[in-house]
Amino acid sequence: MKTHLLIFVSLATITFSSCKNETKKEELEIIAPEEADIMENDVNATEIACYRYASEKDTVLLQMENMNDEVAGTLSYNYFEKDKNDGTFEGKMVGDTLRANYTFDSEGTTSIREVLFVKKGNKLIEGFGEMEDADGKMKFKNNTKFTFNDAMALKEINCDED
Repeated sequence: MKTHLLIFVSLATITFSSCKNETKKEELEIIAPEEADIMENDVNATEIACYRYASEKDTVLLQMENMNDEVAGTLSYNYFEKDKNDGTFEGKMVGDTLRANYTFDSEGTTSIREVLFVKKGNKLIEGFGEMEDADGKMKFKNNTKFTFNDAMALKEINCDED
């Protein structure tokens, strides 16, 4: 799409230039840049990161792809004597804070809840706050005060380790 826009603008510029100065005629060859060149300059590369919390009985695993502050990935909670839940999330990274909607399966039911993590160094720390049901999705209430559980910080790992 950007290539077509670039060609259109170039042609329009040539047309207007030739109308103003009809006595001077030049043959111009328009060379469109390669699409790969445009993509390299306009789009940041995707960053992939993995985080894990593991104790003797509990595991939390998060893998995310971050592109231009848009974040998506997978998240799995496996707590001792509780139902495991696996799912995907989509959200935004604003500064050091990831806020996303987590869609997961647990006990045969698909649910959606908002999640919040703060990045501190090479760790993600989950934030908890008062929630409410809004159209079948659990989301944080406005002006909620978050608490963070440093004891269960997810540490960055090599994505091949899981």
